[in-house]
Amino acid sequence: MKDGSRFLFIIAVIISLLFQSDLTSAASSSSFRTTLDSEAYIVIDANSGEKLYGKNAKTLMYPASITKIVTAIMAIKTLDLDETVTISEEAVNADGTRVYLLENEEVTVRQLLYGLMVSSGNDAAIALAEHMAGSVEAFSRDMNEFVKTQIGVSSTHFTNPHGLFNDKHVTTASDMAKISAYAMKNSIFRDLVATESYEWISEGWETTLYNHHPLLRQSENVIGIKNGYVKKSGFTLVTAAEKDGTELIVVTLNSPTRELGKQDTERLLTYTFDHYETQWVSFDDAILTPEFIYPEKVAVTTLKNEPISYDVSNKGFLRIYGSGNRLLSLNSLEPNDEIDAKGIYEKEEVPADRGKLTTFLSFEWIFVTGFLFL
Repeated sequence: MKDGSRFLFIIAVIISLLFQSDLTSAASSSSFRTTLDSEAYIVIDANSGEKLYGKNAKTLMYPASITKIVTAIMAIKTLDLDETVTISEEAVNADGTRVYLLENEEVTVRQLLYGLMVSSGNDAAIALAEHMAGSVEAFSRDMNEFVKTQIGVSSTHFTNPHGLFNDKHVTTASDMAKISAYAMKNSIFRDLVATESYEWISEGWETTLYNHHPLLRQSENVIGIKNGYVKKSGFTLVTAAEKDGTELIVVTLNSPTRELGKQDTERLLTYTFDHYETQWVSFDDAILTPEFIYPEKVAVTTLKNEPISYDVSNKGFLRIYGSGNRLLSLNSLEPNDEIDAKGIYEKEEVPADRGKLTTFLSFEWIFVTGFLFL
């Protein structure tokens, strides 16, 4: 990256840090005062990454079986779904929920994924981990590297592929929301976690597996993804829901009961869908400055039916505005190397305060991308 581009990324990071604020302040309502019982929770827009509501969202917590979200997406991205896995003694002797695999049995990756995510089989988790990395310990190291480098979370640390308690096996609501949004962009994973039931046929067990997510078969908007429970974590739940083109991720951690975690999730989904939506800015028909490379489209979270507009500074800042010229998103565009852009970076000015500034996923994207390119 050229020195001028690097400098612009630094400026964008500083601007985002200085003016970051929550969209919720633009739509605060006294009607949403329901006490939620989960110790930690978060709601994000799956496409823009915008945090809409949260409590203790960056507090370290025990995830339980929502850990399997990471195991599943790593298996999907790493393995051929039709290859076979030979089941070890360690997998057979897994504690907790199992799909009753037998030692030396050969099972496809595809079937193990259903055992992992539909029935939450800890034996399936160990079998996949050993197949990918040789051991649970080695796979745990790979998990930590994956979520850090591929997804960009910083507070999560895993010690196993299934979520059974370990005092060093921790995450945050914020990290799990980001991990889940990443995983839901994969079509195979998306179909897997939307599976309501699966006919399980193996050497040791033949049955119908039913998805353990408490809302998947009860809500027309819910499309996945995973629940969990161990005594020291309480009830944990990650939920993806879609309505009228807006997709949300809700994470609740350490709920006192399964029912209370479910109720917290329902309340958060109802309120958020009632007040916010995802809008997409497309550049297909726009007259664009050729000096820069434009994304195909950009997602922004807005109030319901909020008008949006955008402009591009001559220094490559793409700025998207809501009502009252409230800045919704700030992105630094890459220069088009085919255009002679000599001199366009010389005197960049910080964008003027055009109403209340609000940053979205672009803040995290600019921050992470900036450091990747430095």
